Parts: sequence; structure tokens; C-alpha cells
Amino acid sequence: MNHKLLLGSTALVSAGLLMGSVASAQEMRVGGMEVRLSGYTEWGVKAANEDTLKNSNNTKNYLFFMDNEVHVRANGSTDGGLLYGSKIEIEAGSGDGNQGNVTIDEAGLFFSGGFGRIELGKDDGANNVMGIGAADAQAGTGGIDGDSPNLIQFESLTDGDSNKVTYFTPRIAGIQLGASFTPASGDGFSDDQAGEFEDMAAGGINWVGVLGPVDLTIAADGIIGNGQQNTDDLRSWDAGFLAGFGGFTFGVQGGQNTDVLENDFISVGLKYGFGAANVSVGWVYNNPSTNNFDDSQVIAVSGDVGLMSGVTLKGDVTYNTDDPGSNCPNGTCNLNNVDSTVAGVVSIQLDY
Repeated sequence: MNHKLLLGSTALVSAGLLMGSVASAQEMRVGGMEVRLSGYTEWGVKAANEDTLKNSNNTKNYLFFMDNEVHVRANGSTDGGLLYGSKIEIEAGSGDGNQGNVTIDEAGLFFSGGFGRIELGKDDGANNVMGIGAADAQAGTGGIDGDSPNLIQFESLTDGDSNKVTYFTPRIAGIQLGASFTPASGDGFSDDQAGEFEDMAAGGINWVGVLGPVDLTIAADGIIGNGQQNTDDLRSWDAGFLAGFGGFTFGVQGGQNTDVLENDFISVGLKYGFGAANVSVGWVYNNPSTNNFDDSQVIAVSGDVGLMSGVTLKGDVTYNTDDPGSNCPNGTCNLNNVDSTVAGVVSIQLDY
């Protein structure tokens, strides 16, 4: 997760839209609009014991991966104080396998002012943006929410980057509300496909404030949707908080999926930053009701350090007590023979 709702401005509430390496971005003016180019390139190594990484395309317990994104943002404003703009995030050569693909990750429009903020397009929904918790207190590639290959979990569900409409209220007395509507998962229109959902509504609420020396964010969010082609309905909620004091950040989140991937879960994260470096520990407990899955715990130790301007070295080591991906030698997992796994990831990233 990249979002941090410790920013009070409605204009900055959508994490993917205005946050990032914009300070060093290439800028130019076009007809009163400001167009900014930014992005990052990440290269790394993933490794795991057992058969977590083995499938029909990979016969080794390790692999190289890349994650490359190019972000183009256009921002404008009116004399009356209306902010508006668009963004497009392009994935180029990312992934563990075929790294020659180019895809559109997120794209959309926004309009922001005293009325709040409206977002239109392929982007994270209100529940994903406004949710807060343990994953926001992790270093490295993300710890319990990072790139380590044994993190198959039953986390709070979202509608991903499906085409949607989202509205955020202004922040009043530290409180902000958000809501999203998505016609259907995947492509944004309902084509009655098994495993997909339609008429998805998501919402969230958070409070941002200060209690003595502690910066505090408290949030709750949820999502509902109708399953297509005999797929169970989508019902998921979670609540959490994030506290910051000195160089420490502490987060907790818990929630439940009641139909698809039925599960109760809780996660805890603690991060400490000093100079150009960060270290963290994280823990997740999953209690699934889905057939063939057992309770599991994930423990992550992570760290990152800035090597030079824009360049960061990152790493995670994770332990999963019952990894559903531990026995998938031919790309098909044997859920009756699940093992504990140890895995790790090391990467270097350039932000521009």
C-alpha cells in the first residue's frame, strides 16, 4: 500500500493521484495545464523453499523480477478554486515471467473543490484508499503486503482498478467519508462471467488527528457486490488504526470476508525510521472457513535504505506457517499437502 491518509487536504486524498516522486518529475506547461512525468523501475530477486515458486514456467526456487511504471499526470485549476486533472499509469515490462507486456494500470479524471472530490475511471476504490492499518507500518517491499512470494492470504477484498466512480467528502473536524460504485469487476461492465462481481458498492470513513505527541489515523471500510455465474457474493469489511511517534509507526487492522474467501483476519505492523533507513516487523493471522484451507500466520521482517538520490535498496524475509502455494510443482496446488515456507525478496528501485 502506498496511501497514507495523514494528509488533511481533500485534494490529496487519492493516494495514487498526486503522491509520488512529483518533486523530481519532468514538468511542462500546456495550455494552462501542468503535465508531470514520473515513475520508477524496480529489479529484484525472489526466493523460497518448497515449491512456492515452481510452476509450468519456472522450475527453480528463485527468479528475477521487474516492476516498471510510468506515470503521466495533468493538473489544472480555475480562478474559483476548482482543481481538476487526469492521470495514467503504464506498466511496462513488469512481472515474474513474460516481461515484454505493456498494460494500463490506472487511468482516470478528478475534480476537487469545496464540495469534496470526484474521481472517474480505473483506480482504487474508496475502501482501498481510506483503509489504514498494519500494512502502512511496513518497510522494504511492503513486508506483510510486499513482494515476498509466500504471501498468499485472505485479506480484505477490493474491486481493484475496475472502472468506477468515487466521491470523497471534504475533511471536517478530522473526519472524511468516501464511497465508490463499480458496475462490474475486471472491465467495468457486466458480462456475466464466473468468478466476477457486479453492482459493487464500497465505502469508508476515517479520522485524522493528533493526541498529544501521537499522530493518529482511525479508519473503517467495506465493500459489497453480487456474484456472477454461481459465484458467491462479495462481502468484506475491515477496521484499523495507524499511530506515529518519533521515528516509530504502529498499525493494526482486522476484518472479515463473509462469502467469497470466507475468513477472519488481523494484522499488526511496527516500523522504525532512522536517517535514510527503515526497518519493520509484521504479523498476520488468517482464520479461513473456505474448504481445504487451514489457519495460517505470516511473520515478516523488512528493511530499506536510500543509497543515493532516488535509489533505494529493499528487502523482506517472510515465514508462512501454512502456505497454500507450497506444493504447486506443475502450476496446480495440492491443498491437502500444505507446508510452512520461508521466502525472501531483495530489490533495488529507482524513482524519478
